[in-house]
Amino acid sequence: MTHQAWVVLTGLLFIAAGGVMTVVFRLLGPTYHTRISGSWFLRLVVFLIAVFLMVRGATTVFPGRLVRVEHMSPLLPMGALASLALALIVLDFVQRDRSPPPWSVQFLRALTLLRRDQLVVEAAMRLPPAGLIDRPVPDRPCFRVRLTLVMTAVILIAAGLLTVAINGLGG
Repeated sequence: MTHQAWVVLTGLLFIAAGGVMTVVFRLLGPTYHTRISGSWFLRLVVFLIAVFLMVRGATTVFPGRLVRVEHMSPLLPMGALASLALALIVLDFVQRDRSPPPWSVQFLRALTLLRRDQLVVEAAMRLPPAGLIDRPVPDRPCFRVRLTLVMTAVILIAAGLLTVAINGLGG
C-alpha cells in the first residue's frame, strides 16, 4: 500500500469516527422522549469530539499548510482505527439504553414514504395496540428548528470550505 493510500485511509477512519460520534450526540438528545437524555454538557463534549475527529480527518485527506503528511507516523492509522473502535463502543453503550421503534413501525414508515397508504392502513390494523411507541409528528416542523438546522448546515459547510481554502488542496 502506498503512502498516499495510508494517508487517505487514516483520514477516512477519523471522519468515520466523527460520524459515529454525531450519532451518539443525536441519541443523547431529546429525540427519544421515553428515555433520559444526556446533559447539555455531555452533549457538548460529544459534539466537540465529533467536530475534532472530522476536522482531523478532513485535514488528513486534504493535506496542506495546516497539516503535513509527508512524514506521517505509522502509528497515526492505528490511532485513527482506535478512535473509530472507541466511538463504536460508546455508540453501543449509549444505544443499549435507548430502544428504537420496533421493526413493524419502521416498516410502516417505509411504506408511508413509498406512498402505499392502503397497505399501511391494513398492516396497522393487524398490529396490537402500541401505547406510546411514537409521538405524532407534525406536518411542518417548528420554524425555529428549521432555521437552526439550516443555519448550522450553512456554518458547517462554510467552515469546511474555509478550512480547504486556508489549507490548500495540494502540498
